[in-house]
Amino acid sequence: MLPRLNQRFLAPATRVRWLSRCSVLFVWLLLSPSVNLAQSPVAAIDTAIAGSLVDSHPYSVIIDEVTMLGYATICGDVAPFGDPAEKYSNNKVIEFDARTLNVLRVFTVGYFPTEMILAHGDLWVTCSTASLLFRIDLDDGSSESIPLCDSTGAPISFPSGLELGPDGEIYVASNGGSFDGSDENLVSIDPVSHQILHHYSISGGISAIAYLEDDTLLVPVGFPGDDFTAAPVLYWIDPQSGEVLSELQLDVDTSDFPAPSDLEIVGDGTALVTIFGGSSDVYRVDLSTRSIDSIYAIPGGDTVQTSVVVDTDYSFIVSEFFSNRLSRIDLVSGELLQTFEGGNLPNRIAVAGGRIFTCQQGAEVISVHAGSGSFLRGDVHFDQIIDLADPIALLSYLFFGLEISCLDAGDISDDGVLDIGDPVQLLTYLFSGGPAPAYPFPVVGIDMTDDALDCWRADE
Repeated sequence: MLPRLNQRFLAPATRVRWLSRCSVLFVWLLLSPSVNLAQSPVAAIDTAIAGSLVDSHPYSVIIDEVTMLGYATICGDVAPFGDPAEKYSNNKVIEFDARTLNVLRVFTVGYFPTEMILAHGDLWVTCSTASLLFRIDLDDGSSESIPLCDSTGAPISFPSGLELGPDGEIYVASNGGSFDGSDENLVSIDPVSHQILHHYSISGGISAIAYLEDDTLLVPVGFPGDDFTAAPVLYWIDPQSGEVLSELQLDVDTSDFPAPSDLEIVGDGTALVTIFGGSSDVYRVDLSTRSIDSIYAIPGGDTVQTSVVVDTDYSFIVSEFFSNRLSRIDLVSGELLQTFEGGNLPNRIAVAGGRIFTCQQGAEVISVHAGSGSFLRGDVHFDQIIDLADPIALLSYLFFGLEISCLDAGDISDDGVLDIGDPVQLLTYLFSGGPAPAYPFPVVGIDMTDDALDCWRADE
């Protein structure tokens, strides 16, 4: 039996794995995004569920960048056809602090939870084994389920992609094609009444959707027309009438039953699309002309990309599922800038606070890599070690005018001012058990406080 909610926590020491840490010295790895080097994780969040008889295998992760609270779906394994899901799959969502990397709460939903969206102060979750949309009240932790049915009242199977509409409606897609007997693979739901507002007939499998600024729905579809030999297609759909306004076929090898796996709106009028099977390319689509803008070849040729996110330095990060790594690609040149190693079937990615969070489906962790411009608070020397040399360097800056390359790293209290209190706090932390430096610490990240200080070395 799974533990009750108030019995859910593992011992604090087991929740976060600091991958490069000793009692006083914190060693970290900083890799410039402009250099093609491989980076290992700097930390990992343990996603194992206490008392569970199945592995966690986290599927997706999202982070609220205002509260820096993160959420991950804990799906477990796919049950063999005909076997009960509870023997193989998990049914949890974890909440974690993206600053401290500590797991805070665990919520129960349906088995094999997949996608999530934050909307209206709640967390909305799809689960592959249930024809339901789950709503988690983040104030009290309670959850409820909303039936997903087609226009005849029949259940919609394999719910997947989620999107928020301009009037607060929530769009829910199905990745099941017509296996449930219906081609109504997209619906919109009123978040208050929980009534289905619209049914959209789109034959094929849908894993991701986006509501665009021109008031159309962008819907990537795998095996369109329920034809497993067909190449994936992007549909632009009128959300009011359901009419297909435009379509764009992606030219990929169809022998591996390819399907779109992720969709990321870039913010400059383009979008990125990844393919699960049949293509080692990432496609960039011009949303105004509704045509291909660029095609990025992924080095190594992995034909299964499961996630793509745009980073803060005009690059994107793509997860290469069977290559067990992430790659950072320049959006302009298509150049490979960096790889992130140490993966185990990496799936969904989230970037927040100068950290890259990746669900490792082959393991029971969310890996954490250093993001663009990352630094470690307290590492004034920028030598990857916090020791006595750092407060000495800070004192030398304050009293003798010696230069330090990362002012943010010296702002130990993160009050936006470098003064005598900063080396004093660092000394008391190192030798007297005083308060630790402010975020980012003890794992690298970026300064999230708007102040006049900078860390130019972080972007060299």
